[in-house]
Amino acid sequence: MIDGPTTCIRVQAASTFECDRRHRDRIVGIVDRWRQMTGDESHPSVAIEVVEAAPSHNGLGSGTQLSLAIAFGLLKHTTGETPNREHVLQLANRGRRSAVGSHGFFEPGLIVEGLDRTRSNGCDLNPIDHLIQIPDSWRVGVVLMDEDSAAETISGDEEQQQFDALQPATHDVRSRLVRILTEELVPAVQRSDFNVFADALTRYNRSSGELFASVQGGPYNGEATADLIERMIASGHRGVGQSSWGPGVFTWFDSEQAARRAAQTWNERFPGTSLRVQRPLRHPCPR
Repeated sequence: MIDGPTTCIRVQAASTFECDRRHRDRIVGIVDRWRQMTGDESHPSVAIEVVEAAPSHNGLGSGTQLSLAIAFGLLKHTTGETPNREHVLQLANRGRRSAVGSHGFFEPGLIVEGLDRTRSNGCDLNPIDHLIQIPDSWRVGVVLMDEDSAAETISGDEEQQQFDALQPATHDVRSRLVRILTEELVPAVQRSDFNVFADALTRYNRSSGELFASVQGGPYNGEATADLIERMIASGHRGVGQSSWGPGVFTWFDSEQAARRAAQTWNERFPGTSLRVQRPLRHPCPR
């Protein structure tokens, strides 16, 4: 989890139910689940506004954070208390394909889940296997492409269809990914070894992306994303990969200074893209 792009929701009293038209379907779905949960036949007398949200359909998990924030805000406003985790998750109805964003809303850090499929935490989400704090000095660069350069995005029902079309990972492939994760990547974070972390992350991201090659054309989604990642690696960037289905890309830096140096010449070296330097999120966001 990182400290941006920011998601901010405003829920306030109103004479009748009102919601942000740009996100009406999402908000109404959450409110309908709230009505089922509370047994209230009428809509709540609130106005729900999306003040700020991360760019959608870029692989940044923006939909999950937005849904969780709306659910949290609605419950907090209608009860006057900090809502419990299970109720927020129930209203948001996220985490069917990945539990990382849902867990991270409550507990930021480097989150690993799904290693032991026999474990259960009493809800639909995979339980957390590891929750580790990224060294505070490290930075991540979020790289977004201009709309005319980016590959076609995947989300919602189409995303589920793509998942359904995939063949399960073989035991050998899964074991190799787990080894990279548990024997290299996680220990490197624990001992603040940036070089091992960055190398393991690049290999893990590419290897896991190859599981999706049949539906995205290779380890990365589309030629534009694949070309950008290869150019970034060739230019010496570390810890590079595609975020979810893309076209968002990331690269890691071992310090704020290194990140700022890269940002100064980024547009010259990678035209048609933008770089946002973000901090690893170590503490829950203010609610």
